Amino acid sequence: VNFLHSRIMMPGKTYHRFRAILHLWILEALIPISLTYLVSQFILRMWRNGLSAMRRREGNVEDKEIKQYTVVLTGGKMSKTLHLVRSLRSYSINNENVDVKIVVLETKKFRYSASRFSRCVDSFEVITSPRESPETYMEDIFSACRKHRATHFLPVAAPVEALFDAKLKNRLEGELGTKVLHMDHALCSILDDKHSFGNFLRNELDLRSPRTHKVTCNDEVRKYNVLFREEQRSGKLKRNMILKNLSYDPIHRLDLFQLPVSDDKLESYLERITKDGNPITESEPWQLQEFLARGSEYAAMIVVRSNRLVTMTCCPSSASQLNYIHMEVPSVRKWTEDFMAGLRKSEYTLTGQLCFDFMVLNEGNQEVAYPIECNPRVHTQCTIYNSDDVRTVLGSLLLDDTVEKEEEMIELLERDYKKKSNSELINVYWFYNEFFKVIPNFWLLTYNDSSDSDRRSKALLQDLPGLSNRAILIALMYAPAAIISLILLLPVLVLMYVAHYGSGGSTDLSDGEHLWIMMIKLNMFLNRLTNLDENIEGDFWMYDPLPFLAKNHVQVASRLLATIRTGVEWKKIDFAIGKVVEVGGD
Repeated sequence: VNFLHSRIMMPGKTYHRFRAILHLWILEALIPISLTYLVSQFILRMWRNGLSAMRRREGNVEDKEIKQYTVVLTGGKMSKTLHLVRSLRSYSINNENVDVKIVVLETKKFRYSASRFSRCVDSFEVITSPRESPETYMEDIFSACRKHRATHFLPVAAPVEALFDAKLKNRLEGELGTKVLHMDHALCSILDDKHSFGNFLRNELDLRSPRTHKVTCNDEVRKYNVLFREEQRSGKLKRNMILKNLSYDPIHRLDLFQLPVSDDKLESYLERITKDGNPITESEPWQLQEFLARGSEYAAMIVVRSNRLVTMTCCPSSASQLNYIHMEVPSVRKWTEDFMAGLRKSEYTLTGQLCFDFMVLNEGNQEVAYPIECNPRVHTQCTIYNSDDVRTVLGSLLLDDTVEKEEEMIELLERDYKKKSNSELINVYWFYNEFFKVIPNFWLLTYNDSSDSDRRSKALLQDLPGLSNRAILIALMYAPAAIISLILLLPVLVLMYVAHYGSGGSTDLSDGEHLWIMMIKLNMFLNRLTNLDENIEGDFWMYDPLPFLAKNHVQVASRLLATIRTGVEWKKIDFAIGKVVEVGGD
């Protein structure tokens, strides 16, 4: 025990490697659970739907012109790419006069991506990361489009890639005739920068947006702090101003540091961000943005073609989002329509998939949506388009949108979401992200949010929820796999027990109380598995089951092996992306 705590449990590379080894062991030991999940889903869906598996519709196509598409997508590691791939394939399967070839690209780091194992993908190729060489990254995409004679390029970008994808637009369309489903570089640069985006809305489109200032050094922050104090004393400052990095910053993104403050507090924070390696500089500026409190936060993803809104989905948002439902929020819809109207009057033409973060406030008994930022890339929220017919229509809208298909999508989303209670709304989730939430946060597993401890304490007052007959059947189906996995996990469980009690144990709840709450959450998880209409796993599709296994036990495993090699500090697994969330990573 002393060796474990003195040599292994102290923060450092050995500790981070140790956590990665145990995480890898856990995931591979849970393969029997994953296989049982696949079998149970097939049985339940066959029981409910019969043998109506996805297959190409039969029909006489002799007199019909076959539409041939070749689509190249990036971002093969992510669930959103897999979902778009499946939507395109579904469109092809369900239309006898449509033929789609799908090519997926990903960097070497994620060459074992789940999409590589998808039956919907015709070709998977490895390209250079823009972090290594932006020029080679763009050249690799161009070469892939030329090689496969791409009719469409659909980028599914990570934050670092969106601008480089936009740079390629003119070249791909001019030299190859490939239609790029992404905006040009000038507009992408505006939307991708939080400060430029805010100014663009206020000054060019005359739309409501929070006040914003860009700062490029500590002295500018100090000057604004003095200005805001003066405005506060005179009553001119409506809201505090939040200081945040214009670049993606996993270390400070949740700080919510606000001005005005005392000089001492400001100096302390400036010293801290400099020490953490994220100083405010000319090349890495920060933003001062009006802080909107006591509101509801939403995210919205839209598909746009030539300044026309094709489809839109909105959902409640949080800092780490891995559950998605579709909601119709009138104030967000109204702002988005005003945004599109403003673009049509401007010199810019928007085509692409992008998402916004909103804060909706109640002002004068009326809900008002304020845009916080824009991310000019596909959002994982696209996974809410998950019913078979909705997936097919999405594939159609991506390649060949029509007013009729746009109206059909609105009707289908209303069918799936609008007339249902909150408990019946379709929820997209990731199996192991929810499974690990059964376990309280501790040094190895941290998949619950910061308020989980309070919720667990309150849950002690609850009775154990009852299980439906179907849930009991599911539990019995999982029992053999659970026993096998438990045996495989015994060494890890022993190590966890030793580490827990070697550090003095938990002081908030007893072991019995923790076990009781875990039983409650496990019951809830089992009920989730039985309600197929209300709960959709983000990587599972009956027509294409292998990526579910590959994401959890190949792609993630390959990244954990890399973490064991490097010893980099990390927090948890992001199952929607299939990556190890590294401290300071993208």
